[in-house]
This record gives sequence, structure tokens and C-alpha cells, in this order.
Amino acid sequence: MPNITNELINDINSKCKNGWKLDVDYYLFHNEKTLIKRIKLDDEHYLEFALRYNYKNQISLHISKFYQEKGKPYASTSGMGKNKVLDEMPYKRKTVNNLIGSTKSLNDEKLLEINENAQVLNSYELIMQSENF
Repeated sequence: MPNITNELINDINSKCKNGWKLDVDYYLFHNEKTLIKRIKLDDEHYLEFALRYNYKNQISLHISKFYQEKGKPYASTSGMGKNKVLDEMPYKRKTVNNLIGSTKSLNDEKLLEINENAQVLNSYELIMQSENF
């Protein structure tokens, strides 16, 4: 299991702009550094944006909509969400610094605009297609 120090987490988070942070849980489970940001839609719903590399080593944005009932410590989502490739160039190394650089232009307004124009992921017979959000 990978481990990470609070010092490294704080260092990465301090370099991120516009409220982006290291997704520590994703790193601990998948050993891959990704960045995450949440935008609250109302009292029970929020959008979660994950900045990561796709299978072609391109920087992509994954968008999921979550429902969190008031007073509950957990949230739920359905479907597969949406994806948008932000940088078509394939990177030789998947470094967190490239992701951090992308956070400069990804403020709330830009993220909501991307969400509006992003396509819902296709269904694969066994996996339910996401709703459009």
C-alpha cells in the first residue's frame, strides 16, 4: 500500500490553484496522484471534478454528480459520469506537476462550462449510462 506524508500533501495542495487538491483517497487505493475539486449545486448535490491522466497519457477531466443526504457522512452517485480530454498531447511521464499547471485555468465558471458541454459516457450493456447533469 502506498503511503504519503502530510508534508507532501500540503506541498501539492499549496501549488494548486482555484481550490484544487490532491485526492489522497484515490492515491492510497490506486497509487496514482490525481487532483480533485467539488462544486456545490444545492444542499444535497455537488459536482466532483477529477483531473487525471487517461489511458493515452493525456490530461483529462472526469465529472461525477453526487447526492449527499443532509446529516449523512457519505455521498452516492450513479452511472459513469462524463469525461473531457483537456490536453490532447500524450505525456511521456504522468507527473502531478502537469496536472497542477492545468489548475490555473480551471476555475468554477470554466468547470461548469465544460460540464455543460461534456458528453455523458457511453454505456457498456452491464453498466448504466449516466444522466445528463
